Amino acid sequence: MGSSTVLEEKPMKTAPILFEYRPLKARVGAWATAAVLFLTFGGLSFTFGATTAGGGAVTTADHLGMWGLGAVAAFVVLIFTRPRVRVTDRGIEVRNLGSPTFLPWEVVEGLSFPKGVPWATLELADDDEISLMAVQTTDKARALEATKRLRTLLEEHKQR
Repeated sequence: MGSSTVLEEKPMKTAPILFEYRPLKARVGAWATAAVLFLTFGGLSFTFGATTAGGGAVTTADHLGMWGLGAVAAFVVLIFTRPRVRVTDRGIEVRNLGSPTFLPWEVVEGLSFPKGVPWATLELADDDEISLMAVQTTDKARALEATKRLRTLLEEHKQR
């Protein structure tokens, strides 16, 4: 992001939320994938024989290790449930996969949803952009309604 954009790294704590949006299909898909990974790794632990090919013993720790690997894989996939957009009178909070970023209304110029791009983009005052991973094309009508609502709120705050 450009150095002239003023961003706050702390999420909005006190301002009332005017609008909040999270993707639906991506969250459902991530939870389903996480469950399959966890259960697959756990299930694979039952396929271990009593000994390894080299003659070593397969222990309870080996079985638990497989369940642990499944838990780690599931956790990594669940990171994709994080994207969110939250709007208040102060501005827009964007949380993609990492920590939230607050953008005051003064730095937000517009919202675009270019063809072929999987999610919407906020256009900032310094000709920079920030992706809105929460507003995804896979949500179709839901994402379209969220885009319209975000544009309406943006226009309302531009007129102030």
